[in-house]
Amino acid sequence: MAHSIEVEHGTKLFVEDIGSGQPVVFLHGWPVNHKMFEHQMTTLPELGFRFIGVDLRGYGQSDKPAHGYDYDRMADDIRVIFDTLGLKDAVLCGFSMGGAIAIRYMAKHGGKGVARLALMGAAAPVFTNRNDFDYGIPKENVDDLIDGAIQIAPKCLKTFGVCFLVKSQVKHLMAGSMALGCKQVLMRLSKVHVHYETLTFVKI
Repeated sequence: MAHSIEVEHGTKLFVEDIGSGQPVVFLHGWPVNHKMFEHQMTTLPELGFRFIGVDLRGYGQSDKPAHGYDYDRMADDIRVIFDTLGLKDAVLCGFSMGGAIAIRYMAKHGGKGVARLALMGAAAPVFTNRNDFDYGIPKENVDDLIDGAIQIAPKCLKTFGVCFLVKSQVKHLMAGSMALGCKQVLMRLSKVHVHYETLTFVKI
């Protein structure tokens, strides 16, 4: 069952809800959507779990407002989804940016409705490396990624998508990776500001 849940006035998020049993909630990374978990979407219900896939604001079939792309607001969005669907004893799974949002949800909302937290390559505690954190991506690489997203969105998605695929399967799977891309958001951004502590994208 597909839901369109209003998380704030005038902004609705698309949520895929399949199966019954213990809920497993998936938060995707940039620049994809809930369909990156297509395998889990088909497998988990067969194993007796309830699959919940969220298209974060600005992605997939969710609304794309000009504001609200910070972790606090996105954590609030997840809280509305949990409350609306009455989710309890859930497993909250976050990949990359989704992992950072999951962490913020646990901290800000006390892990309401969550029994277990699964972080999968989470972009946390920060996204870029710095003097006291050696494990992030160099700031210059992030700047190049953003510049590419602004100037040539399809090329950016193709280059970025290769990171998720086994090299021998790139030709077969690249079309699917491109289909998952958040083209609408990339094409709308004229300028982007990055807050490197939280990887917040803001239209200016």
